[in-house]
Amino acid sequence: MDEKRKGEIALAAVKAYLRERFSLRDIANIKRNFGNTVKKPEFVAVEATSAELLELSRILLNEIFEEQMKQIS
Repeated sequence: MDEKRKGEIALAAVKAYLRERFSLRDIANIKRNFGNTVKKPEFVAVEATSAELLELSRILLNEIFEEQMKQIS
């Protein structure tokens, strides 16, 4: 399996997880949680910053929200 395909599958998994588990109540703690998250070995290995994680999360949550809104319409 090539890196591109692994990335596609990983992204789909993250979006599914966020759709099922994320709540608006989580927003208040999100920056603190990201600060702790980027200290984990997987994030240290790719030198991810909390700002990058926040940006990616905004993008993914926006995509998820738009998909959910389409289902309502």
